[in-house]
Order: sequence, then structure tokens, then C-alpha cells
Amino acid sequence: MSSSTHGYRHEPATGRWAVLPRDLLVEVFLKLGPREVMLGAEFACRAWRCAALEEPSLWRRVGREQPIDKTWRWVSFAVESAMSSAAVDRAAGQCEEFTGSFYDEEVILLVQRAPFLKSLSVVHYSQYESGAYLVVALQKLTVLEDLQIYFEYGLGSYQDMLESVCEACPQLKKLVLNYASAFQLGLDEDDEYRKEPIDGPIPVMRNLHTLELDECDLSCNGLNAILDSCPLLQTLSIYGYFNQREMGKELRKKCARVKNLNLLNRSSPNIDKHYDNYRDGI
Repeated sequence: MSSSTHGYRHEPATGRWAVLPRDLLVEVFLKLGPREVMLGAEFACRAWRCAALEEPSLWRRVGREQPIDKTWRWVSFAVESAMSSAAVDRAAGQCEEFTGSFYDEEVILLVQRAPFLKSLSVVHYSQYESGAYLVVALQKLTVLEDLQIYFEYGLGSYQDMLESVCEACPQLKKLVLNYASAFQLGLDEDDEYRKEPIDGPIPVMRNLHTLELDECDLSCNGLNAILDSCPLLQTLSIYGYFNQREMGKELRKKCARVKNLNLLNRSSPNIDKHYDNYRDGI
């Protein structure tokens, strides 16, 4: 039976696939994405391998294509972590977007090898139950615009994460902080669990247009501080504990300036109801 019977014919390294113009090959690899290139495409022939290793532009976006959330996990943490690390090295300092997961020490190494990140979306683990390492690393990312962090631990005494991140990254346009839930921390429903408090001022964020906070305890003081410090805010989504009945008239007026406003009170019996009707009656 001919090898071309089913429409497929093996091409040696000197075949037509091996001599594709480099710019065309790079475009194909960009469509595939870093993961697919590293797991298969770069092993097709020597020319493809060279292209994968010698084109830093292929590795400007490292990690999975889809956004991560609380249910997101690497299929194999060790394998994916090694692949992400290798991809960042191949970018030769040109990596602009990173999606992945890491421990404290690894985030320091990441920012050293990718100092020009514009987008960072990570699941963050910490053996110290503190965000101190993370904040120190973020201070080095001076052009970061989009930051999404999904914590897999309780912050303990380091509870001013929102304030610290804003201070470290004043140029952010989008910020998502997804704090650890009672379920993630292995607590039973009857265990006393205090969500991360949002109750104080934050630095002025002149460029921030999207802010999402999950599993937090928001006070009116905290909400007022957010609205005062983020003049361009268009989307505000906060899920956790919040008593909208404590809002005064002035605070409701400030909320009315936010185009997309969602405040979900998880302590309410109507857990699925979004309190986004503040504009009524103002």
C-alpha cells in the first residue's frame, strides 16, 4: 500500500515543508501557540526546530490561550512549569504575556527573565502564606497593564494585597484579585472564615478601567476609596460580603459613574442576585 493512500505522505527533512520561508513558518507557529509548537511542531524537522529556537517573537505570549479561573489547573504541573520556563528563556527578554502558575521563588525568576511583561495571569502558590514575594516582584514590571492573580492560600497577616498591588503597579489598566475561598483552604462550612477585608484607601490608579475582586469583605469605606482612586473605572465587579443598605446617597452617585457595576453579596440568601441597581432612585 502506498504511503499516500490516505492523503498523507511522509516528507524528509529536505522536503517542501522543510524549505518553507521562515516568515511564513513563523506565522504558522504563531497560530499554533507556544504549547503546541513545543509539544509537536518543532520536532517535524531540523528547519522547524531551528525556527522554534531562533525566533524570540514566537514566545512573546507564553502559557495557555484561554483565561484562567478558580477551577483552572495545569494538566501536569511539573511538565507545564518546565515548558513555560523554557518558553520564557526562548523569548530572550521579549515576553509580553504570561499565563501560568508559580511559587514565591519562581515569580522572582520570571520577572528577571521577562521584565517587559504587559499581561500577567497566574495561579499563585506560597509556602509562607504571604504575598510579600509577589509584591516585590511586581514592582519590577514597570510596563505591566493587565494583572490577574488567583491565590491558592490565605494571606494571613498580609491582608492589604489590593493596596500593595496598586502601589507596585500604578500603570495597570485591568486588575483581577481572586482570593482563596474557604473550600480552597480546606475549611468546612461550619468553620469560621474571614474573607480578605477591603476597607482602606488605595493609591491613585489613573489608568485602571477594570477591577475585579473575589472572596473579599468589602466595606462602604473600601468601595468609596476605590471609586475615588480610579477616575477612569468602567467595570467594577466585587464578590464577597457587602451590605449595600449601608450605602449613602453620595456613594450611590459615585457608583452611578461606573458603566458596569456588579456587587454580589455572598452572605445574602439570594446569593445569585447582583446588586447593580444603585442608579434607581438616585
